[in-house]
Amino acid sequence: MGGAGSKCCGGGGGTPKDKDDKYMDEVVYEALGVSKVDDVLSPAFDMLNTVVSVNNTLWQSVDAVKTIGSILMGSMEAKLVVSESMVKFIIVKEDDAGEPMEVAEVLGGSGAETIQQKIEPDFKKITDAPDALTAVEGASTQLGSLNEVLKEASMVGVTDSGNRLKVVMGDVGDDAEGKKKSADAKAAIASFNNSYFKVKMQLIKMEMAGGLSQALSELVTNIKKVVEDVKPSLEMDFAALTEGNLVITPSLGISPQKLANAVPKKVKKVLEVLFGKEFLTTGDPLSEGGLLHALIDTAKQCFELMSKFSEMKEKITELTSDLSGLKDEAIAAGMDTMTAMKFPGKVTANAKTAMKTPLVLAELFKTIKAVGGEIKSGLTGAPAEPAAE
Repeated sequence: MGGAGSKCCGGGGGTPKDKDDKYMDEVVYEALGVSKVDDVLSPAFDMLNTVVSVNNTLWQSVDAVKTIGSILMGSMEAKLVVSESMVKFIIVKEDDAGEPMEVAEVLGGSGAETIQQKIEPDFKKITDAPDALTAVEGASTQLGSLNEVLKEASMVGVTDSGNRLKVVMGDVGDDAEGKKKSADAKAAIASFNNSYFKVKMQLIKMEMAGGLSQALSELVTNIKKVVEDVKPSLEMDFAALTEGNLVITPSLGISPQKLANAVPKKVKKVLEVLFGKEFLTTGDPLSEGGLLHALIDTAKQCFELMSKFSEMKEKITELTSDLSGLKDEAIAAGMDTMTAMKFPGKVTANAKTAMKTPLVLAELFKTIKAVGGEIKSGLTGAPAEPAAE
């Protein structure tokens, strides 16, 4: 989904994306030097960045339920640690009281000394699982490369955005060497993100292969161990979804206060990432911070963005309707003949990237339906229904 001067939604060069990795990379738009063009494409790329953020926020909510739900079954979890643009990740497990215990620290690179074991019996579970071990070792290698590149590219930093690293750009300037270091750092960050996703998913799959629905089924099983009369139900109305209206009616058939007083800490964590931070205190199952709230909010944002894009689409289409005129605009802006001849192609490539916005939004509407079906199946035990197109 990239055009000239852009990088969107793909993975890093070193490590291919996992098929289940639905996160997207942010867009980078480099001004093309003609105000008539940049004034249209720059805000279009800003909108695409917003869509990327909406997509990633939703998948972060989905993965939070998967991860924390799988911990009920004994899964371990990987967590990023960033300090002054130096990165490592730790692998943790939770004890019976729900407190984290560090199993291993991954410093980056290859060789035994780059992975420091803290609880050997638990780390042996990883070494005995080929896919998980391959993922951890691969991410360690990518991490070593990333940290080396970040040392060289002082203008590029990173922050932990939850399930992956996010680029923080400083002043690159016009220096060719600086631009190359910046590009190398961005590629290394994307590549590490791809490999780190594999670690997180493989740690989940060691104990739980069924994904979101299995995580929620395990939640219900654990609740019933202490509160037998729980009766989960979930109704979802998708009729006006593409108009930004998603109606969700969830219930556990029991007072949230009773759950708060009865269930263990691990179970409370899953309830919070599903129903929101205020569920156990106010009883609101659609409160902020929960996956159900995220589905509703995503639907609203997708509709608003789709509506805003209509006007932008007209401007982009008009911009690319006269390619010879674009060449003339480039010459008028001071470009030499050879550069001006290439200019229409650059504009067209970037316009193609910007025009992906409605396609991503349409895919998000499908994702909302699919995720909703998995939630209902996990909570109620009903077979997942195929989402209507």
